[in-house]
Order: sequence, then C-alpha cells, then structure tokens
Amino acid sequence: MDKCYPVRITHADKSEKNYSSQFQTAAEYAKPWKAVLTKAHAGGQVFCQCFGRGRKQLAVRHLADADGYCLARYPRTGPEHSSDCQYYSPDATKSGMQGYAESVVEEGEDGGLRVKLALSLRRKDPLESAAGTPTGTSAGTARPRQPAMTLLGLLHLLWSESRLNTWYPKMEGKRRLGLVHAKLQQTASSILIAGARLNDFLLVAATDNDKRQADANKAKANEAQRLSRRLVVIAPLAKHSAEAEAGLGRLPISGFAGIPILTLSNALWASALRSFPQEISAWKRQGKVMAIAITDTPERGRANVLRLALMSVSERWIPVASSHEARVEQLLAEQQRSFWKPLRFDAAEEEVFPDFWLLDTGEAEFPLEVFGRSDEVYCARKFAKHSLYDKQYTPSGWWCWDAAKDPDGKAIPPFPANKPA
Repeated sequence: MDKCYPVRITHADKSEKNYSSQFQTAAEYAKPWKAVLTKAHAGGQVFCQCFGRGRKQLAVRHLADADGYCLARYPRTGPEHSSDCQYYSPDATKSGMQGYAESVVEEGEDGGLRVKLALSLRRKDPLESAAGTPTGTSAGTARPRQPAMTLLGLLHLLWSESRLNTWYPKMEGKRRLGLVHAKLQQTASSILIAGARLNDFLLVAATDNDKRQADANKAKANEAQRLSRRLVVIAPLAKHSAEAEAGLGRLPISGFAGIPILTLSNALWASALRSFPQEISAWKRQGKVMAIAITDTPERGRANVLRLALMSVSERWIPVASSHEARVEQLLAEQQRSFWKPLRFDAAEEEVFPDFWLLDTGEAEFPLEVFGRSDEVYCARKFAKHSLYDKQYTPSGWWCWDAAKDPDGKAIPPFPANKPA
C-alpha cells in the first residue's frame, strides 16, 4: 500500500527524535523536513517505524536534480519492513527473481537498482549486448541462473518495484492509467542500465488530455533522436479487432499521445502472436494487455520496434498468467482481500513459487496456487509442488484450486480466513 510510517533519526550528536508521517509528507513541513534530512545525511542514522521485524535502517539519498534529499531502503533490506510499508520489497525467493545471477539486479546504497539488460539502449551497440547462456546456480540448487534480464523481465521488474502487483481493498477505484504510468516513471528514475537512467529512455502511455506526460514523451523522443538512443515504450494494447490482430505494420497501442508511430515488421508481430498465446487470448476477450517494446532511434515521428513482449493484467492492473489466475484474482478482490502476485521474470519453469501471496492472514504471507492443466508433464510438476509446499508450509499452510478438474470454477475452495490488523 506504500504507506509512509514515522521514522526515528539518531543524529551525530546522539540526539534522537521521531518524525511523523505528516511531517515527512505535508507541504507545510517541506522546508523543516529538508533541513532534518540534510543534517541526517551529514552523519545520522534513520530507522523506519513500521511493524516489520527487521532493523529497518534507511539511507538518506541526495537528489542532485532536485537539490534535496529523500529516504530509501538499504540493499536487501526490503523484507525487513511490513508489507504495507513504502520501503517493503519481497524476498527474491518468493518470485521469479530467484532465477537471476546476483549481478543482474543489484541494489545501490541510495536505494536504486542497477540492472544488467540483455538488450542495449544505445544505437551504436549491438542490440543483443548482454546475451549469453545461463551461468551459476540458484541458491541451494544445481539449476543455472539467468545472466541478464530480458525485455519481459524488465516489465516485470518495473511492475513489481512500482508495487502494481500488490492489491489492498483501499485501492479500489484509485488505480487508473495515469497513476499506473506515473508509478512506472518514478520507478524507472531509480533504475540504472549500463550507467544510464532508464527513465531517460522510457515513454509511457498518455492521453491527449494528459499534456504533461505527452510533452514528456515528445521531449524524450526528440532527445533519443539527437543522441542516437533507442527507446523503451510501455502502453496497453488498443482494443482488439480482427484488423489489429492481422497486423498493419504498426503496434496497436492506446494512449499514444507524444509517442512516435511504432512500426514493426510482420515477422515480429507474428512472433509475438506465437510467443504470447495467453496474452493474445486475453486480448481477444477484450482483456487488458500491456506491451513493452524497445525501438530503434526515432526518425521523422516514427520508431521501428525491435523487440516486443506482452503481459495480461486485470482491471486492477494486477498481472495474471492465465484465465484461471484471473478468476482467482477477481474473487480475491471481490472478497476484499489483500494480496500480491509474484511475477516470473525470466525464471525457468523449474523455479517454484506460488501464484499469489495473501497478506491478511496473520504475520506470515500465505501462498495460493492454481493448477490449470492436466497433461502428463504438468501433472508431474504438480505432484512435485504438492510435496514441496507440504514440506515448506505444512499441508494446511497453503491453498490450491485444481482448475483442470473444475474449469467452470464451481468448486473453488474458500480462501483462508482474513485476520484484520
């Protein structure tokens, strides 16, 4: 929920003081709060007062562009915070993040991320700049780890770091396109790829009414042309039609204000149709599908799409990997549950983690699993998951629905009881 909790600051002179959420965020306290952070940056220690069980020390980050300071979590301390805290991030073993080599996503002391992308954002470099075969192993296993992040992995990272894969009932009616893309831009400003800030390359969907974002898109496209940069574009696919599906030489997106016309080859579009069957199926059902594209340097108002990935999301912008997951996500929302959706990133199928985590059943997050197929290979994986989850969480410590046996959803088991905070 990105809640701002009070903080405690121990200054260099050993004095201590608590600062309320209001003092950190209200406009009337902006100047005194800046003075507090300036002093803390010179030699203080800051601790978040959320209900997490860790030490929860925070870094004071200098914002050179804004001539100010902000607070950020230290590397690998996200799980120390409570799940509704703005500094929280889940343990990597709870999602597909576990499938990367350690050097692929590194947290900086200022709270930002350094990402090794398998694609170059500079036109002078080969597109597949960091491609390679998986190396190393996942913790406690002999499975190879991914040496770089793909375009789909980058979309998953932006979504996760923006907390757009998390839902609380209080968010109902508040998560709209403008907010979603503002969060993506904010997150991109804290991600470095090959030493460059991702936000400088990122265009996001904007309507004609959103002049500020449209102008920002135009400015970045012009700068990309001047500096021979590639662009990263994130936008929803436009409403499905037979004409759009057939391919018109353009990527059919909505919210294209300020974005160059995105041309793409028939071969690339056909490849996307084959590579993302679940997403295309959801699109045909008029579901919401996000596209992320990397383009060549724009010229004369056009930019050619070089790589493309798709991701289905619910009405609440929660990613869903199948129609069965979408049904569970809808049911969770209708029952006013708090939960988050772990994303696969670039993890291999052998990397095991649940489909959802409930956040409202007590101190520990509660795993939910959806079994959606009945083929022999999948059933073998299903049996292995049962054994692993029984061992990790106890037989009563996790929930599942066998959608392959109950495709109409008439026998979905009740979720574990909600324990109000």
